[in-house]
Amino acid sequence: MNYALVENGEVVNIIVWDGESPLTFPDGITPAPVADGVFCGIGFGAEQDGAGAWTYIAPPAPAMPPPTPEQILGTNTATRNQYLAAAALAIAPLQDAVDIGEATADDTAMLTKWKQFRVAVNRVDLTLASPTWPAPPEAGWGASVTPSTDAVVTS
Repeated sequence: MNYALVENGEVVNIIVWDGESPLTFPDGITPAPVADGVFCGIGFGAEQDGAGAWTYIAPPAPAMPPPTPEQILGTNTATRNQYLAAAALAIAPLQDAVDIGEATADDTAMLTKWKQFRVAVNRVDLTLASPTWPAPPEAGWGASVTPSTDAVVTS
C-alpha cells in the first residue's frame, strides 16, 4: 500500500509499505495510508480527522506568468488584423456606392465612420498589455465575422 509521509501537515514523500514490517520514521514524520484511487503527491496538504481518516489537499496551481512582450504583440496584432478585415469588408461596398454615384447620405456617413474606425485601430499601441480598442461604428455591418467583443472597450 502507498503511504504519505507527513510532516507538519504536508506530504514530504510517498512510499510503498505493507504497514506492518518494521520501519522507523524520523521524529515529526507520520506515515498516512493513501487509499487506492486517491491522488496524493509531495507538497500536498494532509489532514487527519477525529476518526483517523486522512484527507489530502492538492497545493494551489502556480500563478500564470505574465505574457511576454512577444505574446502581447502577437495577440494585439491578431486583434488588429481582425478589426481591419471587418472594416475592409464594411468599407468596400460603401466606397463602391460612392465611386459609382449611387451612395445615399447614410452610406456616405457610414463610410466616414468606418474609415475613422480603421484609422483609430491602426493607431492602437500594440505593445500595451491591455490596449483600449475603438468600438466599430456598427458591429458586423458588411462583415461576415467581427472580432471578439470581449476585446472591445466602448465609451
